[in-house]
Amino acid sequence: MSEADVEEIKAGLRDEFGGQGWLIVYSSKGRWWAFRGPLTRETFNATGDVEADCPEELRARLREIMAR
Repeated sequence: MSEADVEEIKAGLRDEFGGQGWLIVYSSKGRWWAFRGPLTRETFNATGDVEADCPEELRARLREIMAR
C-alpha cells in the first residue's frame, strides 16, 4: 500500500469519524488505529482506542462503537 493510498484511506475515515473526535493512525507495523480523547467524566468509560488489521475492519469497529 503506497503512502498516497494510506493518506486517502485516512482522509475517508476522518471524514466519517473525525467529527466524533476520532484520530486515525496507520502504524509503521501496518496496523490501523483510532484514538479519541481526552475523555470527560461523562465519557470516561467509553472506548478510547480501537485497533484493526485493515481499514475496513477499523471502519466496522468504529461504526459498532458509535451505534452504542
